[in-house]
Amino acid sequence: MTKVELIQEIIEKNKLWSKNRSREYIYKRYYLYNELRVIGFSLDEIGKMFGGKHHATIIHGLRQHEDLHRFGYEDYKIATKQIDDVLHGATLPYYDDAPDLVKDVLKAKTYTQFKKIQRHIKLGKYEKSL
Repeated sequence: MTKVELIQEIIEKNKLWSKNRSREYIYKRYYLYNELRVIGFSLDEIGKMFGGKHHATIIHGLRQHEDLHRFGYEDYKIATKQIDDVLHGATLPYYDDAPDLVKDVLKAKTYTQFKKIQRHIKLGKYEKSL
């Protein structure tokens, strides 16, 4: 299976062509926009793969990916880790690195880190680890 076929399968499986604007969906789209652009796809071709998205949407996603990736935004890393592993040859079984509430609370030292933990609790990210 080629990388492009694998990306198409991920798009269909996760319904990334939908208009869902939740953070997890958006991050996965941004990541895949970048992967397709690196392969050499045009902005219009990428947009068609995601259900007819406009080329300006793809440009915005590529810029967001660059910023999120460059500054090491932790939520972005968590949301795209599984896709990154699959695209770059991770072997199965895949073990998900879900956030751990106890570890995160013990590591948190700033107000911002505690606010991030609070956001993760509201989003249900810790329910698997409890």
